[in-house]
Amino acid sequence: MARGRLSTATVAYIAGVSIAAVAAALILWRSERPAASLVVFAVLAGLGMLAHAYPVQGFRHQAYQVTLPFIVVAGAIFDAWQLVAFIVLIHLAEQARLRRRLYIQWFNVCNYFFSAAVTAAFYHRAIALLPDGALGQVAAALAAGCAFVMLNRVLLAGVLWLGRGLSPVASGLFQPEILGADLITIWIAGPMLVLTLESGPWMVLATAGPLLLARLALSALLTRRETQVQPIEVRAA
Repeated sequence: MARGRLSTATVAYIAGVSIAAVAAALILWRSERPAASLVVFAVLAGLGMLAHAYPVQGFRHQAYQVTLPFIVVAGAIFDAWQLVAFIVLIHLAEQARLRRRLYIQWFNVCNYFFSAAVTAAFYHRAIALLPDGALGQVAAALAAGCAFVMLNRVLLAGVLWLGRGLSPVASGLFQPEILGADLITIWIAGPMLVLTLESGPWMVLATAGPLLLARLALSALLTRRETQVQPIEVRAA
């Protein structure tokens, strides 16, 4: 978002996303889902914090993380307050390193939580419709991950348009290569969830390794995107 005072439209948009996040928390709380064990929460939160604290810097000061598989698993197995704590903790870890403006980080927390809450609802609805067992869990995780990416990006595109004047196309959020990289990380969420449910939280460590490769691929894509855009901006100037 631009430096200086936020526009009224931007403030209203952030307020709307904040209200939606609070409402989602209340709805999840009333659903009375069982809580995950403390060990599961600690492992997922710790790895999620590590992934979120080291984003890949993207086009026009945007940041991309490979936290998505942890968010999908968290949405599937955490209760409402564990999910709230998870989202807050990963953003506190990011804030400790990057020191973003507080209104930006507040919006990020609300955006991520609302998207994660919808992802959780999407997953549990999909589980009810799909066959029992690992195949159904993987399919539900993939569907939930796709729901998170699209909702998160749509909400982010809105605030970038209002706050920085970047259209959804100019923001690069929906670039096919970037969405393809997101799909790679979503695929990791399925096996991560199944193995965690079947064999315990330490299997998260065994399935998180490919995220390092996904991070390298995402970094290369964003670097290429930025080098393609810079000459265009120079010519336009």
